[in-house]
Amino acid sequence: MPETTPASPHAATRFPATAEALRSAEQRAAYDLIARRRGRVPAPYLPLLGSPRIADLLEQLSTELWTGTLPQRVLEAVFLMAAHRQQCRHQWKTHAPKALSAGLSLEMVEAIAAGKIPEDGGSVEAAGRFFLALTEHHCVADDVFEQVQRHFGERGTAELVAFCGLAGTVALLLNVQLPHAPASPT
Repeated sequence: MPETTPASPHAATRFPATAEALRSAEQRAAYDLIARRRGRVPAPYLPLLGSPRIADLLEQLSTELWTGTLPQRVLEAVFLMAAHRQQCRHQWKTHAPKALSAGLSLEMVEAIAAGKIPEDGGSVEAAGRFFLALTEHHCVADDVFEQVQRHFGERGTAELVAFCGLAGTVALLLNVQLPHAPASPT
């Protein structure tokens, strides 16, 4: 995905809680809690400050999944696949370098950018097939499920399902928060 133009400075007005002066006490508390846990408040949590409890719960789920049993390269591949699927340029731009650092090859990242499953004959490909089945066909065939179970076990498979949802949720949050970023791929 190519570079994007920055979002309009007015994008933040969609979520008044993104401006510190406009936060309620409950929103400030949620912001401060997330900032303490992460060292900063990542962009996807800003629109959720409108519902501080949801912001806190999503941040906890995100932390649990990013530090769970799935390999980092699998998580980054799924995050990029969700960014591509939702045409979320901010998520793509943020995570493409992280995917390369996590061990995805440039060819795999380019395959994801082209809407293809990254082929490695292993866990990334299995997770990619699972993500694609779940998001495009809304169900997962037995052979795809069994392949994922062989790679990740029961716990990892459960985490993969949740992570697919998280990755899509983050992309959607960013697309609403940053509405003026170009949406079409190329």
